[in-house]
Amino acid sequence: MHDELGALTARRPVTTFSPSLTEKDVDHFWESGFVSIDRITTDEELAWLGEVYDLIFKGETAAFRSASWDLVRPIESDGADRLPQVIHPELRYPVLKETLLRRNGRRLAAQLMDLDERLLEGWGHMIYKPARIGEPLPWHQDEAYWDPTLVYRALGCWMPLDDATPENGAMKFIPGSHKSEVRQHHHLNDDPTTPALYVDVTPEDEARAVTLPVAAGGAIFHHSRTLHASGPNRSARERRAYANEWQLSPQQARVAADRPWVEESRRAMAEIRARRG
Repeated sequence: MHDELGALTARRPVTTFSPSLTEKDVDHFWESGFVSIDRITTDEELAWLGEVYDLIFKGETAAFRSASWDLVRPIESDGADRLPQVIHPELRYPVLKETLLRRNGRRLAAQLMDLDERLLEGWGHMIYKPARIGEPLPWHQDEAYWDPTLVYRALGCWMPLDDATPENGAMKFIPGSHKSEVRQHHHLNDDPTTPALYVDVTPEDEARAVTLPVAAGGAIFHHSRTLHASGPNRSARERRAYANEWQLSPQQARVAADRPWVEESRRAMAEIRARRG
């Protein structure tokens, strides 16, 4: 499998494409907490990324033992994966850092944040919703997962490798929710060995939510504090997605944020690692 992926990475397509954001797009991002674009990469690279993605999820996940798990069930439980993820795939396969997806994502993130792109650090995150059994991802803010002793300035760039529709788990957002602090989060099913977090939202917020269907190769940029979720995949086809987070180097907070769920997750993971030896 490793040899197969090595051969695939060696034939990465070298193409050019440079999407842009308008002033209206930037204003929309800061007002709503998200903005979408029709295209962030080429058909050639999209097809190649799909092959790399499939090899990782369908044969290489064991290579990501410390950074691969199902989001919606306890880490050491048995059963079919319903929302598996792989974090930092670029650490094992650095060729992913050379893609148009990464280059364009970084450049457009810098434009949204009004920064020199050379200041931005990035890391990848792949999530897979299998056909018919793919589970929803509950309402959450990305920053809720991160170190509460640090201060972040960050956003995510989410690209589907398959058309994302309401039927197969398109992303949805609550406009303006990025303007508040990180809310109180909880572990799914009150189990700290289940990676997914969720936040309770009001019926009023739920009613304001915007679902954003995106064609394969399009992208959504969203602030690290924007409340977002995705529905289940009850369609007959899979929904693959590849996200990259872009951020300034985090700074030490004067006072750590009160996020007990982070410490609960750390303790649970430490216990799992100890049992694994």
